[in-house]
Amino acid sequence: MTRLAGLPVLAFATAVVAAFLFAWQSLTLSPQAGDGSFATQRAYATLQDLLAEQVPHPTGSPANHRVRDRILAQFRAAGYEPEVQAAFQCAPPEKAVGCTQVENIIAVLKGTGEGRAILATAHYDSVPAGPGVGDDGVGVVVMLELARTLKAMPQARNDVIFLITDGEETGLRGAVAFARNHLLMKQVGIVVKIEARGNTGPAIMFETGSGNSQLISLFADAVGSQVSNSLAYEIYRLLPNDTDFTIYKSAGLNGYNFAMIGAAARYHTPKDNLALLDRNTLRHHGEQVTALVRALQGQDLESLRSQEDASYFDLFGNGLVHWPASLNVPLALAALVLLAGTAVTGRTSMSMAAAIWSMASLLVMPFVMFAIGWILSYPLGIWPEVHVLDHQAPWPARVALLGATFAVATVAAHLLAPRAEPQAVSLVYWLFLALLAVATAAALPGAAYAFLWPVVIFALVAGVGQFIAPASAMRWAAFAGFVAIAMFWSGHMLALDAVVGFPLSQFKLLALFPLALAMVPLFLMAAPLRTPVLALPVALTLVAAALASTMPGYTPDNPRPLNIVYHQDADTGDARWIVQETPVDRDFMQRAGFGPAPEGINLAGLVPTQAFTRKAASARLEAPRFEIVARETRGDKVSLSGRIRSVRAGFVFGLIIPPGSGITAVTLEGQPLVSSDRLKAGRPLWARIFGTADKPLAITIEHEAGASGRIALFERSSLPDTPEASELKALRPDNASPVHAGDGAFVFRRLDLNALTPVGQAAPQP
Repeated sequence: MTRLAGLPVLAFATAVVAAFLFAWQSLTLSPQAGDGSFATQRAYATLQDLLAEQVPHPTGSPANHRVRDRILAQFRAAGYEPEVQAAFQCAPPEKAVGCTQVENIIAVLKGTGEGRAILATAHYDSVPAGPGVGDDGVGVVVMLELARTLKAMPQARNDVIFLITDGEETGLRGAVAFARNHLLMKQVGIVVKIEARGNTGPAIMFETGSGNSQLISLFADAVGSQVSNSLAYEIYRLLPNDTDFTIYKSAGLNGYNFAMIGAAARYHTPKDNLALLDRNTLRHHGEQVTALVRALQGQDLESLRSQEDASYFDLFGNGLVHWPASLNVPLALAALVLLAGTAVTGRTSMSMAAAIWSMASLLVMPFVMFAIGWILSYPLGIWPEVHVLDHQAPWPARVALLGATFAVATVAAHLLAPRAEPQAVSLVYWLFLALLAVATAAALPGAAYAFLWPVVIFALVAGVGQFIAPASAMRWAAFAGFVAIAMFWSGHMLALDAVVGFPLSQFKLLALFPLALAMVPLFLMAAPLRTPVLALPVALTLVAAALASTMPGYTPDNPRPLNIVYHQDADTGDARWIVQETPVDRDFMQRAGFGPAPEGINLAGLVPTQAFTRKAASARLEAPRFEIVARETRGDKVSLSGRIRSVRAGFVFGLIIPPGSGITAVTLEGQPLVSSDRLKAGRPLWARIFGTADKPLAITIEHEAGASGRIALFERSSLPDTPEASELKALRPDNASPVHAGDGAFVFRRLDLNALTPVGQAAPQP
């Protein structure tokens, strides 16, 4: 086999990867131009109106009531008669512990048919830390604009139910209330949902359900500029994350779930605001959902049901390639058989030693890449203290990881050159990739395509080439297979930022192992790699890593999380300031008077945890109240009936039930609050109640007679208006921000259920 020049092969591989990375920017950047089907400016103006104050509006807050009323006014102005579904909804007790007072907004566009309806949905509540422009104000205004658009068009076949849920951020409770209690749920045939985990980037259709082949086919035909792949679907199924779509899937419905995931550092913070929202993201969401719902309006929704899943991927945001997932295993097996036949045909040109060295390198390379990735995690993510899922300047770190991939491949080729023929290495490596294709096709069909199609291409070129040009068949197969691997895995490198950040660079680099495998045969087919060629990727890695280490991990627009929490024992008045977010801002900790390391504390005096703490002047805040109105003993069980309520109308309040309390059942407003299995699990249970202001709630607690009966009441509300609180907030740097539940006052009191007496009765004599 004629050797190629080493430097041109390295340049070729670099150019291919760079070209695909540029093409895959569709995964991280929203399209800059649209088709004009969505009134972006009007939608943005609506968003400005809905969230005019740009303040947090968590469930039950006065700010959320204002947003609710503005959404209702928008629906009425568009010609609808919306309703509000008010419900006190507890979570399924076997899945979660807690309840929320929700107010869902529902409007219906009638169709001409009698079949199933389309549920178009988003949520309007925010977390306490941020105004929720991306999450999920964008979803709300897309639904409102869709409602206007469809109302002005000729009546179509299927009803469209617009559902703007409340309480999503408190545990999907609005969706649960609709799914369990509203009559319209029985009419729903398919769901289109919008979510967010940031406020930039394309509208990614990241989740659907099983039996999705017809849904994907319709999506491919009806929608342009798609950003979607079945790998994301498979990954999301393995993650613990949930959205409202989870509730509808568990009820047997299928559909589409869209989200933007760019700028994750702004997610659930004050930076999820109008100024930082990417309007192209808003437009892309609007165009995607409008086109999809219009296509669904004319469909027989029952015909979209299927027993078959699809495998699919988009071509750089310009079209969706899809096929039945049932073809994956046969295709992977066929490629494996073809490769095995090619290996048998070419066995005379391979030595046993070459095969052994090839297999040995195959076993060693992933461990080497993991180790190098772990080392790189320090300059790329740990020393600069970058966000676990976001980096405001990611390209130096990405280049460092790619440089490391090239370095591993070039060094492996250099070491293998005197010990193994290129043909042997190619066949061993690609047989291994073929086995991975078979395994993923069988276990995770949606993830198979990234192995499957490169393996099929390599096997076809190698197999056919044996008959056409035997001398160069493996060379052409190696080049074709590398290009196919680079196409998919360069895109996965960018997409992986959504689930693994640079502080875990070892996993990011390990994910590039298939790319490294495809490179090694190319470099083996080149002339012996001289020191300058070997040094290039190493130098690139070192320079890029050094540059990445100087990049600021956090900026005012992409802040680090830093909540300031006041923690008070209402029984004793003892109070502390605590900070638990990571990575820690050491400068802030020192200036604010916190200790140099986390300390062991007991939240509510019952739940051990670690936090940075310092003493606080007691603000003497009241804790929630618990009144018993009846006590009844039945055999070895004691049943207490009473009322529980917040006295400061905090974002959340409730109960903490520690292990060993003897509690066997809890109901709130007639709904079971926690399952018996969870009560027996041996860990503290937080029963969180949202959105009820200071309304008293009926509660019943059953516990074993003679048990400790220990519980705690807690509440988290806004920070107290004290000089200390103002001082700490002023010390927080501009590149740090409250996140999720935000700054707050956590107040608790402990109760002994055995010592409580019904209201109006004298306490028992000792």
